[in-house]
Amino acid sequence: MDAIEPNWPALLVFLVGWLTSCVGLFFLSGNLPVRAAPETVQAGFGPALIWINFTVLAVLLVLTFAFAIPQLRWTSVLVGGGFVFLFAPFIVQDLPRGLKDTKAGLLTLLACLLAAAGLVYGAG
Repeated sequence: MDAIEPNWPALLVFLVGWLTSCVGLFFLSGNLPVRAAPETVQAGFGPALIWINFTVLAVLLVLTFAFAIPQLRWTSVLVGGGFVFLFAPFIVQDLPRGLKDTKAGLLTLLACLLAAAGLVYGAG
């Protein structure tokens, strides 16, 4: 197995960061444009929460690839990242409506994005 990817811990960190990024992207795409987001998200601090999530998502993407480029083989990034990207929509699709269309869901996503960013940053 070392011939495929000798740095398995780094691959797992990359896959966690990339999975969280993909799930976050698909989750947030359901709230765009903001004026077409569910009513519960449009009120109060909902739009700001969407943009905060996008900012943290962008930071996570940069951190993930900045970590992966020097640590992993490009074939591992391509195959592992493609596999995760292919199946990430199914995770978001199976979430209950009470989580997808509420501010609580956005706060949960923000916590997951921050945790993944902390993991990738700490591993790098």
